[in-house]
Amino acid sequence: MLKMATCSFCKKNYSEHKGVVIFTNDGRTLSYCSSKCRNNANLGRDPKKVNWIRKREDMRKIREDKEKAKRAVLADKEREKIEEKKSEKRAAKK
Repeated sequence: MLKMATCSFCKKNYSEHKGVVIFTNDGRTLSYCSSKCRNNANLGRDPKKVNWIRKREDMRKIREDKEKAKRAVLADKEREKIEEKKSEKRAAKK
């Protein structure tokens, strides 16, 4: 199974065998998923201010919200099924 590394610039998870890993003189390990991330980091850019990272984070948040909504709907359906079974058992006892 492949291990996943995290980009030091954009915080994206990527396959460990791809990308670049840089070891600094002070012992830090910097891993980059692409040359785009490596070059932006070398230019001293702030990842919070780079538009393409912000757009990716916004899309991730939207995707997570949709997944949470789906889970909530499924949980509600499961609760309804459980309540129906309980009411059937109560009716059968009487």
